[in-house]
Amino acid sequence: MLNPKLYKSSRVYDFFMKSLGYERSLDRFLRSLALDYEGPIRILDAGCGTGVLGLHLLERFPEAKLIATDLEPNFLTTTLANADARGISSSRVTAGVANITRPNELTHLDGTKETLADESISIICIGAVVGYSDDTKASIRQMVKMLAPGGTLINIEMNESPSGRFVSRRYHYSNIALSVMQDVLREEGCEVSFTKLSLVHLPAKLTRVGIIARKPRK
Repeated sequence: MLNPKLYKSSRVYDFFMKSLGYERSLDRFLRSLALDYEGPIRILDAGCGTGVLGLHLLERFPEAKLIATDLEPNFLTTTLANADARGISSSRVTAGVANITRPNELTHLDGTKETLADESISIICIGAVVGYSDDTKASIRQMVKMLAPGGTLINIEMNESPSGRFVSRRYHYSNIALSVMQDVLREEGCEVSFTKLSLVHLPAKLTRVGIIARKPRK
């Protein structure tokens, strides 16, 4: 298993995500999702890591712009470098430091602060990050508030298999039960689907599951 210290080194983490096939397997899963958007939508990759989820969506929606946030500035730098490597214009990516406890509050790399407005984001993607919140339920509710009508929350969450639980313990990741997470999303008015990853999504299948929440249109 990866050493938790790798989370402090974005370049090493990025290398292992690519070399072990996690990035490819998550990319395959995202391609399987039905997402019907067009035009200049806004995407938030909260707790972006090295940008795997958000950059995939930028490639899929060529007029979209991405807000990438993470607690560690070095991961934001790597996300920007990965965007450049994919041929994505820097004008399409905004990077800021944020804590998942308050996912709508970020500090840009130039030091300016911003609070993301409610109903301002078309797609929010997160990957095994809400378990680090001081209040997981509150963080989920805040992200639903940020979704525009018809918006989608894509959560590539840690699953509850033995391997998923082992990795969660290894990385001190403490989450609410997945059934409770779905209940919270439904309480906020979302349509929720629970999608297990298949064999074509190895190795991510071993530890991850997809929880997709869609906010109704007004």
